[in-house]
Formats: sequence, structure tokens, C-alpha cells
Amino acid sequence: MKGRRTNLEKGIMRYLSLSLVLLLAASCGTMRSAVSVGHELADATSTFLSSLGDKQRELATRELSDNEAVNWHFVPGRYAGVEMGALSGKQKALAHQVLRTMLSATGFAKAMAIADLENVLHGLESKPNKPAVHRDPNRYALLVCGTPNPDGTFVVRYQGHHVSLRMAVVDGMLVGHTPLFLGTNPHVVPKQFARPVVLRREEALGRELLAMFDGGMRAKVIIAETAPPDVLLGPGKAPAELGERRGVAWSQMNKAQQKSLWRLLEVHANVLRPDVAKQDLARIRANGLAEMSFAWAGSTEPGKGHYYRIHGNHFAVEYDCTQNGANHVHVCWRDFDNDFGGDALRRHREQQHGQ
Repeated sequence: MKGRRTNLEKGIMRYLSLSLVLLLAASCGTMRSAVSVGHELADATSTFLSSLGDKQRELATRELSDNEAVNWHFVPGRYAGVEMGALSGKQKALAHQVLRTMLSATGFAKAMAIADLENVLHGLESKPNKPAVHRDPNRYALLVCGTPNPDGTFVVRYQGHHVSLRMAVVDGMLVGHTPLFLGTNPHVVPKQFARPVVLRREEALGRELLAMFDGGMRAKVIIAETAPPDVLLGPGKAPAELGERRGVAWSQMNKAQQKSLWRLLEVHANVLRPDVAKQDLARIRANGLAEMSFAWAGSTEPGKGHYYRIHGNHFAVEYDCTQNGANHVHVCWRDFDNDFGGDALRRHREQQHGQ
């Protein structure tokens, strides 16, 4: 018995040792990824800033203590930063390289397509002798708060109508990339403008998942007959606005439903560059996946107001299509721990800038 017990104990120790090695490897991999992103973003951003003239650079940069480092919005308007319309072709290409460093190829294409919808709105809203000048794809602005260098602390933000993208880096390491917002108006573009439906998959996969619930499960997943008029976690809104998780939890779904929900979540995550998206999805799997829920509100018929959300322990993704005759989409990703760089950026601002 003693020999057997010793062998068992040895086996347990080998198992625990292997588990610890795997855990440490995963943590090291995450850390390497965060450092790599931080360094690449610092390089791309520095290159962009070095291409600017003095007045352009003054517009493009703020101190890390500036409130713009932790501000966001998505309504039509003029935002802090240097606008795309103020850049030469070469400078704009370098600005786009900053975005390509932050986003996947798909995410970059979506951001550009959303900006191009301003041309559609300009055409729809302009009147004789009264052009809709506020509908302008050149008004999207790139802002850098702090000094981008390989071991630096800085925030990069790209923002305009229906787009708010950011990455926060502390001591050379990526610490946050939310709030992340994308929207489209119009969602389905009139035929004469010949534009694709930019957020088509976000809607299609949400409806595909909804259709997989019936009976009592369908009654549970649909939490309200009327969709909210906008996402609940917009600017200035805290996670508490969502309340408790509602709808159907992952643990209550069958395999097919779980697979469909994960595909939908991947579509939202894959706006980001692949290594960051992969890291986010791994964190979701490790942090209460069984409790992650899917909920729907509003009509189930295409073309009518609807809303859904994916609500986990530390994050929420919301999709809302209610405005302009349910042809106007808002999509928002919030990370309850790491919005605006989370505690890491907060500590740095407190200690170094008295903010």
C-alpha cells in the first residue's frame, strides 16, 4: 500500500507540475502578446507622428493626463485629434497603418466602410444649395495621449461618427482596447449607392442563434417585447446599467446553440488584430463561460427594431438596431475590468499625473 500510495502521490505531483507549467506558459504567451502589440503600436504611431508638421502634431497629441485619454463618443461631430482630411496621402497611409496595427484586416475594412457611409448620408441628406456638410468621411480623427515608445505609456484613439477605437499601453504593454464601438447608418444602403451591409454578419448570426430556441427557452431568451432605443452601455454608462445577466446562459444551451453563440462572439472579437482577439476569447473561456448569457429584445422579424447582448462575467457586447426605421445599427463592446486601460492606466495617471 505504501508503494502504491507513493506512486499515486508521484503521479499527482507530475500532474500538478505539468498543469503549473501549462498555466505559466499560457500566462507568458499572453504577456508576450501584450508586449508585442505595445511595441508595434508604439512604432507605427511614432512613425505617423514624425510625418506631421508642427501644427498637425499639436492637434494629434495630448498629455496622458488630458481627459481625452478616457473619453469616447460616436455621434456626428468634431473630435480631438488630427482629422483625416488634414493629412496628405502619405500621412493618411501612415495613419491607416496605426489602425491596421490595432485591427484585423476585417476590422480595418469595417472601419473604412463605416466612414464611407458618410458619403451616402451626404447624398441622402443634402438639399439644393444646402449640402449636408457635417456628413464628411474626412472628420475621423486620430489622437495620441502620452508618448509612444517601446516602454512607454500612451493611448491611441481613432474616433468619429459611428466609430470609436482605442488601445491603451502601460510600460510598453497593451492593457486595454475598450470601449470599442462600431455603427452603421444606413444599415442596409439604398441600391443607388451600391454599398455592402457592413455589419451583416453581426445581425445574421444573432438571428441564426435566436432561431435555435423554441418553447420555454425562447420565452426565456427574449427578455422584452420592445428593444431599447440604443445600447445600454454607451458613453458615461457603468456596467451596472445592464443589471444581472438575463436570457439563456451558456450552461443551459445545447452544443449546437453553444457553437452558434461562440461564432457570434468571434465575429465581434475578430474586429481586433488576431492575437488580441485570441487572447480576449481565451480569457472569456477561462472566466465564467458557463454563466455567459445571450438575450434578445424587440421584434424577431427582419426590418423591425431589435436588440441582443452577450453578457459575461467581465464583459458585454451589445447590438441595437432600432433607429431610422430599424435601419441604423450600434454595436458596443465593454470590458468591465479594462475599459480605458483599467487599473493599470488609472494607477499610472494617479501616480505620475495626479489624475
